[in-house]
Amino acid sequence: MPTIGSAQKSLSAWHQAMAVATGGKVFTTHECSWAWQPARRRLVLLFPENANEAGLRPGLAEGTRLGARRIEAWINSGAGGTGLHQAGFRDASQISWHAGNPSPQWERWNGRVRLGIDVPEAQGADALELKVANLWRDPKAAGLTAGHAALRRVEHASARTLDGDLVGRAFAQQSIGGEVALYGLAVASDHRRQGAGTALLHALAHGMTNPLALAEGAAPELIAAGSPGSAEFFEASGMRLLGRGRHMVLR
Repeated sequence: MPTIGSAQKSLSAWHQAMAVATGGKVFTTHECSWAWQPARRRLVLLFPENANEAGLRPGLAEGTRLGARRIEAWINSGAGGTGLHQAGFRDASQISWHAGNPSPQWERWNGRVRLGIDVPEAQGADALELKVANLWRDPKAAGLTAGHAALRRVEHASARTLDGDLVGRAFAQQSIGGEVALYGLAVASDHRRQGAGTALLHALAHGMTNPLALAEGAAPELIAAGSPGSAEFFEASGMRLLGRGRHMVLR
């Protein structure tokens, strides 16, 4: 059963995988774990237990050296943020963790969803980030030790209309506890509330799960970090509110 702790570990693994897959790196500074994602020139601090000057100062200095345009931090909702506030971080939109089995009853979408990274329309950072779906297939190229959390299986799904127009995409990663963690689920504004997002969710949930387990009636368990705008979607999909976390940005 997923917990806030396992959800946080899964999100850390996702950011680390995204960093390495796009030519970045992961590093630590005095109890602070960082992921440098060069595709978006973003430095991410991942759930520090004790974010103090000794860990923040060298990490932020490295971010400056790398040319980070955005520096953000994810922390537990119960963790103190004094050190982060003193360093200039401010709270952004609160995240809500959702978990559970997707509802088996859902209105089918009149389109197609496919797993894979064949997305000719993807450009810039979007195109580079598709590489994260191949990272687990070639662990030696990643430069990480075997068993590293960032090397867990990742799949990408795209949603297209029957005319072939790309209208949505999402990623899924095998989480620390064995659940399927969803990331980056997005649908074009003029195609929302038509079933494309739900179709992506179900396609990834079933594509990432052992078919034999499904045949025995075991539905896939999902985890997702929702923004205020997406929380309603995850709840409508049959997932329960697991808890909340904090997302901070250096101003």
